[in-house]
Amino acid sequence: MLALSTIGLRLDAAADNPMRVTQLAAIYISATVLFLIASDALSAPLLLTVMLVGVVVGGFAGAQLTRRLPAWLLRGILLATAAITTVLYLLRG
Repeated sequence: MLALSTIGLRLDAAADNPMRVTQLAAIYISATVLFLIASDALSAPLLLTVMLVGVVVGGFAGAQLTRRLPAWLLRGILLATAAITTVLYLLRG
């Protein structure tokens, strides 16, 4: 999503972040509902609460960090993360 908005639409990564976060929130909420329905995760409410708190704190901290980083650095971090993840998956497979 970030590559499409920055390269294809010529938007700034920091300016596009709220739209991307909203899209990701919708995806994660949908996945969470399906996970809770399909599993017996509701039997461990403490674990679910700890995970929820971690997700909320991490989301806010990540948003604050991306607002402060320059666009070129944010793009570099994301590109490096994607490249490392791709190589690790290829080596694992």
